[in-house]
Amino acid sequence: MNNLNPPARAGGAAGPGGRAGAAGRAGLPALPPLAPLPTAAERAADLIRDYIFQGRFLPGTPLPESALSQALQVSRNTVREAFRTLMNEHLLDYEAHKGVTVRWLSAAEIREIFALRRLFELSASDLIASGTTTLDLGGLDRAVADGRAAAADGRWGDVGTANLYFHSALVGAHRNSRLDEFFRHLMTELRLGFLAVPDPESFHGPFLHRNAEILDLLAAGEHQLARSALARYLDDAEGPVMEAVTRR
Repeated sequence: MNNLNPPARAGGAAGPGGRAGAAGRAGLPALPPLAPLPTAAERAADLIRDYIFQGRFLPGTPLPESALSQALQVSRNTVREAFRTLMNEHLLDYEAHKGVTVRWLSAAEIREIFALRRLFELSASDLIASGTTTLDLGGLDRAVADGRAAAADGRWGDVGTANLYFHSALVGAHRNSRLDEFFRHLMTELRLGFLAVPDPESFHGPFLHRNAEILDLLAAGEHQLARSALARYLDDAEGPVMEAVTRR
């Protein structure tokens, strides 16, 4: 009778998980990791989140599930999943018989956001002053230039967007990708506070000039003066937003 078993390999059997398999894997050239593709719900959440960041969805804006499903060409279940994500990020509210709306922030939430801004922005300024990190002055300069161009056209909502980019670039001095992501979410939430201010020109106009002042001080190496200017900026910016959400 013929022996149907395969001949034994020298050194013993080595299956896919054995030494031969490991050697084969080790012999592969270096391959880049594949970035996971976002799901439809993640893409929908990204779109709504970006519309809030850009000031295109105002607080109190209703977001009808069926209309969004048709506009985005996704299922209603996908829209619901996106809504759940954004509600967890404090950007949307749900109320029975009314559905989902863009949130209004409370005074307590504004206080918390500005407390975090002071923590992250002033510590970024301290890192820059200590010489332990470098600052993307180009990113700050682009944000100021974009803000000035928008102001010249009377696009005060876009001035507000440029402001958020300016302070995000400043926090980027931490060189921490997790912090960058968190701060972007925080700035998206703060945008809801900005949008509660009734006169965006009188609110954003002075702070555009103060961003430019902070940039000039940082570029000149006047780190302590820049920190002081930033601290005053944050104190002065908090008041109008607090007043707006309280008066609502």
